[in-house]
Amino acid sequence: MGLESELEDLRRRVEGVTLEILRLCAERLKLVRRIGEVKRELGIPVEVREVEERLKHTILEGCKAYNLNEAFGLKLLELLLEESKGMQRRILEEK
Repeated sequence: MGLESELEDLRRRVEGVTLEILRLCAERLKLVRRIGEVKRELGIPVEVREVEERLKHTILEGCKAYNLNEAFGLKLLELLLEESKGMQRRILEEK
């Protein structure tokens, strides 16, 4: 296999992984939506610091396990949490 064809193959694989990441994000948001609905019923606030800290710890451990930069993992978590909290706030406003 020549370098150019290898490059194209690698790019296709990266594209596939990227689409899988998006699929997983959509799955995560479905779960978050249900969490928001349950929180609304239970009267629990959107932000639960202990849960976020536990998730942060899990992400940092995952970064070590997968040999990823911790700053990257925390940025990704921040983005996911921002979207999750926004969705949950909208759900809580639906009362």
